[in-house]
Amino acid sequence: MSILDKITASASSGVMSGDKNSTIGENCVIEGDVTFEKTIEIHGKIVGTVKIAENCTNAVLIIKKSGIVEGDVYGSDIQIEGEVIGNVSGKKKIAIESSAFVSGNVYYDILDMQGGATVNGNLIRNKGKEPQKLENKTPVSLESVDSSESNKKLL
Repeated sequence: MSILDKITASASSGVMSGDKNSTIGENCVIEGDVTFEKTIEIHGKIVGTVKIAENCTNAVLIIKKSGIVEGDVYGSDIQIEGEVIGNVSGKKKIAIESSAFVSGNVYYDILDMQGGATVNGNLIRNKGKEPQKLENKTPVSLESVDSSESNKKLL
């Protein structure tokens, strides 16, 4: 295989992998779910779920500053520098850097969040258990409150 074939193959796939790392480049957009083992760095955009392989117990997911994930993220160790539009579930540690933007719930065992990071969602501690999804409860409207309850005095 010539060097030109290697360059063409890696440029067309947008994914470069070595023995331990996989990288999704800035100019790459993947529409669909991604399953990973070991370490994956996302510099581009993924529209779909990003999750750790089923039998894998220790893998690192790194979403770089230019990286965007539109979907849920599941992993062992997760580092977010870029943007996630979806829930983030970590089995071990989640590091949210100051440049990060997360719009969704964060399920963590250990959380390291830097000042300046944005999380629009709930922070839920797993306490060593498998992450559970938060139930969507409909808010109570003012019309459904019984008038007798509103007349009770608060102590």
